[in-house]
Amino acid sequence: MNRKIPSIGFGTWKFKNDPETTDIVCSAIECGYSLIDTASAYQNEEAVGDAIAQKDRSKLWITGKLWNTDRDRVEEACDRTLLNLKCDYLDLYLMHWPASKALYDNWAEINDAVWAQMERLVASGKVKHIGVSNFKVNQLLRLMEHGATRPFVNQIEFHPGFTQPEIVDFCKESGIIVQAWSPLRSGRALKKKEIVAFAEKLGKTPAQIILKWCMQNGVTPIVKSSNQERMRSNLALDFVLSEDDMAYLDQLPYMGSSGLDSEEMTLFG
Repeated sequence: MNRKIPSIGFGTWKFKNDPETTDIVCSAIECGYSLIDTASAYQNEEAVGDAIAQKDRSKLWITGKLWNTDRDRVEEACDRTLLNLKCDYLDLYLMHWPASKALYDNWAEINDAVWAQMERLVASGKVKHIGVSNFKVNQLLRLMEHGATRPFVNQIEFHPGFTQPEIVDFCKESGIIVQAWSPLRSGRALKKKEIVAFAEKLGKTPAQIILKWCMQNGVTPIVKSSNQERMRSNLALDFVLSEDDMAYLDQLPYMGSSGLDSEEMTLFG
C-alpha cells in the first residue's frame, strides 16, 4: 500500500560511508524523521542501509537517486541501490539530473529513455514512485508529454531569496510535489541578518523559521544535521507563520545559491 509522503525529510548528502553515518541516521529516525533521502552519488548508501536495517522499514519512506552515469542501465543501478540500502523496494526513485542541453543535442530523447526505464521499475514493484530532481519547466513538459507517468516529485534548490517560482507554480498546477534540497543553504542561510533578526522576534531558531516557511509554501524541505538537539529542534514546527510573516520571507532578496543550472550544466550534466 502506498503511503503519504512525509512533510519533512532527513538528507544524507556529504555524510561519509562509515559507522558514524549509520549512527546519525539511526538517531534521526529515533528523533522522528521517517523520510530518509540519499543518492548513489553521495557514496554512502551502505552506511545509510545499515541504519535502515536496524529500524522498522514499513514506517520509513526511503528516497534514492539515479546518477547520470547510469542513464543507460537504470534497473542495474536501482538494484545496486536496493542492495546497498538493504531494502526490497524504494518509496521514491529520482532522476538526479536531467541531461543538459549544453552537452547533448538529444537531451530530450535521453531523458525520455531514462524515464521509460524508471517507469518499468514501478511496474516491477522495485519502486513505488518515480520523480525527478533539478528539472525546469520545459524539461518537465517534455517528460510529461512523452512519458506515461507524471513525475511524483521534483526536488529543486529552494531557500529564502531563491524560490524558483516558475518551477514551483508549474509543479503545483501539475500535481507534482516540490521538495527543497539545501533549504538552509548548508547552514549559510542561518547566518543571514534578516533571518536571524526575524527568528529572534518570533522566538524561534532561524532553521525553524526557514523550514516552516518551506512547508507553508507547500514545499517539503530535506534537512540534515549530525546533532541530535538540532535534529529535534528542526522537527519542532508546531507553530504557524502569519500571512505577514510569510510575505516578508517570500520577498527576501537574493542571498546566494549553488549557481547550478540543469540546462547549462557541463560539470556532470
